[in-house]
Amino acid sequence: MFKWTRVLVCAGLLAAVAAPLMAQDAAVMKRQAQNKLLAARAARVDAIRKLAERIKGLSITSETTVRDFVTENDQIETSLRAFLSGMREVGKPQHMEDGTCEVTLEVTIREVVANLKKSHSAYYKGNKVSINDFEKMMVTYQDKVFRETGMGAPRPEVWEQTGTMMPVSEGSLTSLTNMSGSAKAFWMQYCTGQGRLMAVRAARVDGMRRLAERIRGVYIDSQTTVRDFVAESDDINVSMNTFMAGARETGIKYHDDELIVEVEMTVKLRTVYASLKTWASEHYKGNRVKIQKLEQLTLTAKDEDISETGMGVPPEKYLKNAPVEVVAVSTMAASGPDWISQTVRAVGNGAVDVTNGNPAQAKLMAFRAAELDARRKLAEQLDGLMITSNTSVRDFVTENDEIETAMLTFQQGAHVLEGSETLMEDGTAQVTVEMDLRPLWDMVIFYQRKFSLQLR
Repeated sequence: MFKWTRVLVCAGLLAAVAAPLMAQDAAVMKRQAQNKLLAARAARVDAIRKLAERIKGLSITSETTVRDFVTENDQIETSLRAFLSGMREVGKPQHMEDGTCEVTLEVTIREVVANLKKSHSAYYKGNKVSINDFEKMMVTYQDKVFRETGMGAPRPEVWEQTGTMMPVSEGSLTSLTNMSGSAKAFWMQYCTGQGRLMAVRAARVDGMRRLAERIRGVYIDSQTTVRDFVAESDDINVSMNTFMAGARETGIKYHDDELIVEVEMTVKLRTVYASLKTWASEHYKGNRVKIQKLEQLTLTAKDEDISETGMGVPPEKYLKNAPVEVVAVSTMAASGPDWISQTVRAVGNGAVDVTNGNPAQAKLMAFRAAELDARRKLAEQLDGLMITSNTSVRDFVTENDEIETAMLTFQQGAHVLEGSETLMEDGTAQVTVEMDLRPLWDMVIFYQRKFSLQLR
């Protein structure tokens, strides 16, 4: 009798101990399921955003994009947003060990056109776009399928409250795609999933900026770059920016010894020329020879890619127990010197050639001379900026020939301040050029890491 009594007592004690543990395990499993759901939802929203960028950049006519069409009416914008929200997923959401998720959505050009035609019939009151224009899109883009992958993670407070980060172990790392084993271990040890996604997005933006600069440096003829050509028309410049938003991601690399991710962005050279020709045919009012040159380049250009790689790091608040040297990389990139968010300007002057028999040409040449003078002064300002208390931009640039070349290319991105061209009373021309400094800091970070340069 006593024996059975002891057995029953022990069983009761075990049940009393096990019940809270089972409840705790159930709570953890519930939170993990909630986190997965939140991450999947965030990834879907991100994929919808990317699809919207691509679709809004599509041309309806030579002078109208989908973006122009939908912004004419709030109801059309709402209709497109609702349409994209219902896009189908390709495969199942891919959940990663660090809590992040990837969701791929796709839509065909036929479905896009059908939605646009429906919105046109129901809400459109303008006269720039007709139903027939949408039919022409079917010919232009044929049976194209638009596919984008979004990335998401639970909200930061969810990570902090639940502490559901998966443990770092070799067995559980293999399902993270696009990362080597050593990179997976390093990132999961020192960075949250949210931080990883923010690093990827920062690298994508940096890659697009670099790609835009690269394309603007492409020559149309011996004297004209894409930058020169685009600057002649605000409409073409807007179209160019929309075009760049649709650049595709072609590669990704995670460093396995520092929290840096690289994303490669790519466009086809032939597509650049063809797009420029389309925009120019409608908006360009200058030398028509340049349009003919673009048409020739479109036909003769090789089907080659133009690619640039951007770099990104996670914000410091998303790091986990990272050693000082790991934190330093992120902190350096995120904070930077005082000038990082500033815009610099320089004023240049040029003399009008009074002996020139063509006054209009003389004025243009004077403005060009003034711009060159302003760019020279701006370069001097950039060289004098301090990266650290002991290292100036000039010191940094001289570290490597590649950096010096990149700096010269970067300086070409300075632009003339609109409305600054002025003819002074003394007959000279005056022009102001300006440049944002954030891209300069990004360039410093990029080459500091690439060449492992020590900044004093």
